[in-house]
Amino acid sequence: MNLSRLASSGLLVSGLAVSGLAVSAPASGAECIQRYAECLVRASDLDTWWQRSAAGIDCYLDAVFCLRGAYG
Repeated sequence: MNLSRLASSGLLVSGLAVSGLAVSAPASGAECIQRYAECLVRASDLDTWWQRSAAGIDCYLDAVFCLRGAYG
């Protein structure tokens, strides 16, 4: 799966996202979703099912943490 495929399906939210970097201000919900989509794209490029699955779980947990910071 590549980023252009996700973008064409309307799943990506426009905006800037800096994956993996801590920022002083909490991210907006749209930035959290953007980071999540980009993380899943990177995870889908890994070699084995186990690596992809573990990376996908990490993406999910990072997105939950990000959303909690944005709205909590």
